[in-house]
Amino acid sequence: MKAYINGLSCISHHNTIDENYFFENTAAHPVSNKLTATDPVYKEYIPAASIRRMSHIVKMGLTAGMMSMKKAGLEKVDAVITGTGMGCFEDTDKFLRSLLDNNEQLLTPTSFIQSTHNTVAGQLALTFKCYGYNFTYVHQNLSFEYALLDGLMLIKEKEAETILIGGIDEITPSLFELFSRAGRIKKAEDLNNIWNSTSSGYCFGEGASFFNISNSETSGSYAKINGVKCMQHIADAEELMGETESFLSGIGLHTNQVSLVLSGNCGDEQMDKKITEFNSRINLPIGYFKLLCGEYFTASGFAMWLAANIIKRQNVPQVILADSTIVSSIQHILIVNHYHDKQYSLMCVSVC
Repeated sequence: MKAYINGLSCISHHNTIDENYFFENTAAHPVSNKLTATDPVYKEYIPAASIRRMSHIVKMGLTAGMMSMKKAGLEKVDAVITGTGMGCFEDTDKFLRSLLDNNEQLLTPTSFIQSTHNTVAGQLALTFKCYGYNFTYVHQNLSFEYALLDGLMLIKEKEAETILIGGIDEITPSLFELFSRAGRIKKAEDLNNIWNSTSSGYCFGEGASFFNISNSETSGSYAKINGVKCMQHIADAEELMGETESFLSGIGLHTNQVSLVLSGNCGDEQMDKKITEFNSRINLPIGYFKLLCGEYFTASGFAMWLAANIIKRQNVPQVILADSTIVSSIQHILIVNHYHDKQYSLMCVSVC
């Protein structure tokens, strides 16, 4: 299954909404254990009256989707598919707190209406008058991958020609507190040298990444998606290596044809144990994308955005590389991601 990325956008901790920015002069380690998104000027995309009623994640998702459509030069798509790990958690939190505070009486319906996981996909469909296929996947860190896989199948089966696909997740104060209590968040003093970390926890992130994919290439196409593979459990690095070789073989590639591996190391020594060993075994240039976006359920969407831009620009940001390796003539990028050492995924992005 293959498709072309004809438009993309990303709202992340860094200034990724600026087309001229590509992580120049970026610090070699996260500046905080809470990598909140750098918001665009939302009123340039959303009417002021609507902004007041929208939560943070809805504003991010709707704006990122609109930016992607603009870059693709499209006004309509055949389908909208999104992936999210926690959905509109801020609105869910507001609604549940209002239930307690008001003794289940005189409740405003706004937070309840916008608390569903498919709110972003619905808002995008309304904005672009897309009356076709509309679906939201909620499968923890595989949410974006399943959304992408669904889109690729629609294109393969010729049920859609152009599809808007995205991954969205947010940080809320209550979520950050819960993850901190569970020992998931890295302490501030452990942020230096995070990719050779001997400490536990990771930097918590958020963001929205959207893509217009199509069965046909255009003059402005960024890259080609060659395939996606999801795995619920990996026993060790050897099994991950075998799954990778099988995945690449299935799309007609050999390991030595891969120009760069974007690795989903989160910075937690124990959780990263298998993927770190895999990185040393595969013997290819390694880039660490969560250094830039942090760990969240749909961080693989950021990795896809980064890979497509690297291929389009033929330039790898030096900050993500583990050493001074120079990567040139970039043809194929392999994205290897994991979450809590439980769910793994593989994606391949190539030149058109």
